[in-house]
Amino acid sequence: MDITMQLKAISEPNRYKIINLLLERHYCVRIIAKKLNISESAVSQHMSVLKEAGIVYGKKLGYHMHYIVKTDTLRYIRDEMSNMLQAAEQSALEIKNCSCELSREKIASH
Repeated sequence: MDITMQLKAISEPNRYKIINLLLERHYCVRIIAKKLNISESAVSQHMSVLKEAGIVYGKKLGYHMHYIVKTDTLRYIRDEMSNMLQAAEQSALEIKNCSCELSREKIASH
């Protein structure tokens, strides 16, 4: 999975809202458009991005495609963010200098 693609997809405000709607229940494009007060074509474009990022998938029910959030993808994003947080917390505990700073210190001490 490409975390950068997923984060970019989620970061767009309407797509973020769509995901939250889909966490309540499975919706089709028409209902999502009505709930967000945007056009159906805009919703379809957002859904394409979310599908390409692996965040949602569609399931045909009658004449309409209903969209569902992939919980395994949300878990993956959560785990990646958790790993970043742990790394940040660990680096905050350790004083680390950039290699350019170390080079200046070596030069200054000579």
